[in-house]
Amino acid sequence: MARTASSAVTQLLRQSLDRGRWSSGEALRQEEIAAEFGVSRVPVREALFQLQAEGLLRMVPNKGMYVRTLSAADLHELFRLRALIEGDVLREAVPLHEAASINRLETVQAALDKARSVDDWLAGDREFHEALHAPANRPESMAIVRRLRFLVDRFYVARLKPGTRAQGWHEEHHALIRAVRRRHAKAAAKLLQAHLAETERSALAALPRS
Repeated sequence: MARTASSAVTQLLRQSLDRGRWSSGEALRQEEIAAEFGVSRVPVREALFQLQAEGLLRMVPNKGMYVRTLSAADLHELFRLRALIEGDVLREAVPLHEAASINRLETVQAALDKARSVDDWLAGDREFHEALHAPANRPESMAIVRRLRFLVDRFYVARLKPGTRAQGWHEEHHALIRAVRRRHAKAAAKLLQAHLAETERSALAALPRS
């Protein structure tokens, strides 16, 4: 039960970070979070340490947990890593896609095209990229990709509004599906690189002005 509570709190806190509830450098107070979620401090503490392990938070000795601050250089490095790892996984995945996996990819994208809330869009986008890479069966690589996503998503997701980059993401995702359907691994990897570059620009634009 304690582990279930910790996992639930971790998910809720991650969603709150995605939405921009706390600004970069802001402190997260255990007692306030525990009272809000109606749990003891134990699952909250475990959740905070989990988010620290994911790189979303940083601990300041004798003070507590703070939202990690990232610079433009940090974001560029994180997106560069995403492009390198995801591109490598996708080149392996494309020739392994079958009718069922392509149908899964199209089904996820169809739901994503209809998403109206930021939470639904974010969940759908993550599911799309998971389905895109799934045939490669690279669990360790994808674990790294998920961590990288958690680090960067909040910089643009918190500022998404209806129509913000929606058409661009829609077109880029459908172009990826077409490349997968045609088994064009190099073309798919090139499209993914461009897609991530556009997403990086959105994240950089959301950084606070110094």
